[in-house]
Amino acid sequence: MKKILSLIFIIATLFSFVGCTEKAPEVNVPVKDIVASIKEQMIKDMKAAGVPEDMFKDGDLPRYMETDLTSEGQDPISKLFNKEDLEGGIVLQQMMNVKSDLIIVLKAKDESSIDNLKASLEEVKKQQENIWSTYLPDQYEKVKNNIIKVEGNYLVYITYDNPENIITVFNNTLK
Repeated sequence: MKKILSLIFIIATLFSFVGCTEKAPEVNVPVKDIVASIKEQMIKDMKAAGVPEDMFKDGDLPRYMETDLTSEGQDPISKLFNKEDLEGGIVLQQMMNVKSDLIIVLKAKDESSIDNLKASLEEVKKQQENIWSTYLPDQYEKVKNNIIKVEGNYLVYITYDNPENIITVFNNTLK
């Protein structure tokens, strides 16, 4: 009898804990807001590296271009992504091929699109490895230290001097 009462008590306790848990609210941050925060960090990093203040006008990054992956673009990176999988996507990359810096922020339309987008980011990494492994060894080291991260429906791809700084901004923006 004591065993049965103990079992009933344990089951009742478990159900009370399960009933108290809440589902975390879904994060809905526009990709452009995440990228704006990343650009702010990149500007801080560039200034710390000695880039003069007058190079930064209206929050723009000198020698970088920004591409919206949801618009009709013809650059090679945008062709790697199925637009049906994207709710939003922005690429930040160097204009000149002397630095391998490349940051891609994506928001999947739904959970089923995440694997496709991650596979596309892996393909971008392969392409970067092929380019930089024979071109500039110091830039190839950055590519090898690349970070691809998935957080909910958001994905980020980072090839950058200080990828940890960008990951921190990405994480903080999604909180």
